[in-house]
Amino acid sequence: MKWSRYSHLFLSKRNGWLLYNSAANSFLKLEEGQETIIRNISENPDHYDFSRSPQLYILLRSAGHLVTEGQDEDFYNILKMRRLTNQYAPGTLLLTVAITRACNFDCSYCFEGNRTGKPMSEEMAEKLVAFIKGHKNMKLFITWYGGEPLLAFDRILSIDEKLKAEELPYQSMMVTNGYLLEERVIRELNRLNIKIIQITLDGKRETHDSRRCLKGGGKTYDRIFRNLEALMASDYNGKVYVRVNVDGRNAEEFMEVYRSVKEKFPEDYGKRISVYPGFVTGAAHPDASCFFNSDDKGRFVAEVSEKYGEAPLSLFPRRPPGGCTLTKRNAYVVGPDGELYKCWNDVGLEKMVVGHIDSLTDWNMPLVAKGMVAASHLDSAECRECFCFPICDGGCHKMRMENITEGAKHDVCTYFKHHLDELLELHYEQKTSADVAG
Repeated sequence: MKWSRYSHLFLSKRNGWLLYNSAANSFLKLEEGQETIIRNISENPDHYDFSRSPQLYILLRSAGHLVTEGQDEDFYNILKMRRLTNQYAPGTLLLTVAITRACNFDCSYCFEGNRTGKPMSEEMAEKLVAFIKGHKNMKLFITWYGGEPLLAFDRILSIDEKLKAEELPYQSMMVTNGYLLEERVIRELNRLNIKIIQITLDGKRETHDSRRCLKGGGKTYDRIFRNLEALMASDYNGKVYVRVNVDGRNAEEFMEVYRSVKEKFPEDYGKRISVYPGFVTGAAHPDASCFFNSDDKGRFVAEVSEKYGEAPLSLFPRRPPGGCTLTKRNAYVVGPDGELYKCWNDVGLEKMVVGHIDSLTDWNMPLVAKGMVAASHLDSAECRECFCFPICDGGCHKMRMENITEGAKHDVCTYFKHHLDELLELHYEQKTSADVAG
């Protein structure tokens, strides 16, 4: 037997010895004195007499700490196989439709350099439906995106009618700034089968209005919040995710939004509506010192949890499904002129176009392959040896591709990497506190 390289024993100052395994994603609290036994076993499993404690052997085996020779390597290959199977699965067509590049906002950190142009034409909408029909027997999921998609809401309605006329069922979500989420839009959401809506609020009113103002100036916070109230008071049957774009300038205000939303919708919070942080990164940001790397993200999650008793993101690792539009076989971003990309951040960049919806030939396959294969963390020697590999999806694959092909230095690691002990400790305390309260 061997001690798994994915096992981690550590001392919590407040809770004693804790034992975690990233491969099995198991977590154990040790009784007083047990850490010595575990240390002895980890140093030489074959020399420990388990006949005196067969239950301990069963526990350590089932929790992934005791493994057979080669089992860790087998686990890596199995996990790689499962993630590749997920990425190349043929049964689902994932389309992010940038219905327009135009936007009514002028956000300080926006990565979209080209925010002009007309919305998708009726002719191009017809071609989009034909493109979808060409992917027979696939489940269809659409993300309505932009620019600001509600600037072209009538075109969304038109595409929906065409899809229903062709008996092409689908589910969808929408990423919107929320400013135009008015009554006439809210009335159509269920019919459009929009199951998720993402809206952004960037802190308290003054901060938000300084970061997410209208083009030409103008405040937006109050109107967005009124629209959010109207949405939650309606019969909309989907979920609302309020995103707070967090960087070094507004990190303290995340809880302002969290509390205001939770207090406004106490019965629906965590069920129909929730708030989460979106960490601002990228060279387009006006202040490079505001970037959040994996260390900053982990510290932010831990500090918010420690200070307020709320978890802005999970304190306990979850097995990621793996992959994104860039890495999935049947996933594309459709621009308003029918051009196709493999990343949301590429909309409007001519050099990143991989094809067009009205042609199945003359695609930029080297660019497609670069994102799907060349940038994969599954073939990274560093990732392969990382303790966090089982609980990490490789981070942003666009950034990873830029690291490999352009010599960039993006930090793409999971936020658990630098703060694992602290986050697991907080998870344990919240879990035991909830159990006692229950």
